[in-house]
Amino acid sequence: AERKVDGGWGWFVNERSNPLVTAYALIGLTEAQAQGFAVEPTLISGAERFVRTALVAANTGASTPTLNRQAFLLYALAYSGDADVARTSSLYELRSRLSNYAQALQAMTIHLIDSTDSRAQTILSDLAGNAALSATGAHWAEVFADSWNWNTNSRSTALVLAAFMQIDPENGLLPNVVRWLVSARAGDAWETTQETAWSVMALTDWMAASGELNPDYSYSAALNGATLTEGTATSGSVKGTTALKVAVADMLLDQANQLV
Repeated sequence: AERKVDGGWGWFVNERSNPLVTAYALIGLTEAQAQGFAVEPTLISGAERFVRTALVAANTGASTPTLNRQAFLLYALAYSGDADVARTSSLYELRSRLSNYAQALQAMTIHLIDSTDSRAQTILSDLAGNAALSATGAHWAEVFADSWNWNTNSRSTALVLAAFMQIDPENGLLPNVVRWLVSARAGDAWETTQETAWSVMALTDWMAASGELNPDYSYSAALNGATLTEGTATSGSVKGTTALKVAVADMLLDQANQLV
């Protein structure tokens, strides 16, 4: 991305500032600053100023993609500490017209403004009711992809997971959401960079909250009564992997093979 003289950011040198790109830059600059990196204050204030100029009056005439983008811009502003409380409240009244991912962004925005605001939990309750349940877990399927705002169903699921992790991390639905999101990977990444970025962030929050990086348990695996592996999972070994292979010749042909 390239910063412009108007404080916004665009993809290329000769391209005008883009509200969506600028909002992402604002989130990134804010996070970098929070992690101790030196960030020129005018970079953040300039991005905030440009994002504010891109906000629209939230009314019933606005399209769902426009309202979805408004939700993301408002989230970026709140994340940087420059929340627009009035527009956030106006958008809340139109939340039924937002895509699932935009509702998740709005819940996080409200929570950033006031962690005791019950409206954030109301949105999460609605999202829980919208979850699609299957054998692979729980996810959120949008009525349309909203490619204008770079969204997909996997990105929606990651953003909803992020919202729950920030507001209601003990919700019983979350293990199934994590299971679905992990199964949606293609190799070591998801289908788009947007899916990958938001999935990694949400799953990192999950690992931190669930204690998965500090395990303390024993494990074993056996096929047809024969032990394949056993050991103990600790914080020192949690990042390692164990690959198991069983030759077809060693498997039973006339009955089911039992993996325990």
